[in-house]
Amino acid sequence: MANQDPQPEIYRVNAAFAPATTAGTTSVTNITTSQANNEEVRVYALQVALLDELGTGIAATATDIEFDVRITVGANNVPSQTFSITPALLSESKMLTLPSPILVLYQYPMSVTVTCVNALAAGANNGRTLIINMISELALQKVAGTYTDSDFPRSR
Repeated sequence: MANQDPQPEIYRVNAAFAPATTAGTTSVTNITTSQANNEEVRVYALQVALLDELGTGIAATATDIEFDVRITVGANNVPSQTFSITPALLSESKMLTLPSPILVLYQYPMSVTVTCVNALAAGANNGRTLIINMISELALQKVAGTYTDSDFPRSR
């Protein structure tokens, strides 16, 4: 339930990949938005971070930093194709701003699938954890009013 309209929300996805992970391995995270039937969630941006298995941040020059992301809302992928999150990892801001917000309505399941594109090496400190913060808001749905006869008085 929104305490303000709109209410800022952040949904976090942690996709962990162990050392010696093969290429194409996926991690799926289901997100519960906890919205009421008259509310909607809009996702505006993704903020990303990449950590090794000890929780230390990985520099943009490191290897094994190529990941693809697919966001599913209801039965549809939004956007319709998977996309690489690597450019956001390499950017200074670590942000990917979406050109149009992703809309999540009541009882629409939302999930994020992260795919490790390249194989991870075996050994210590070769595991990877991709953290995605979904910058969003929870807002009341705006309903267009309908007109009735009482809105337009008639002379009888």
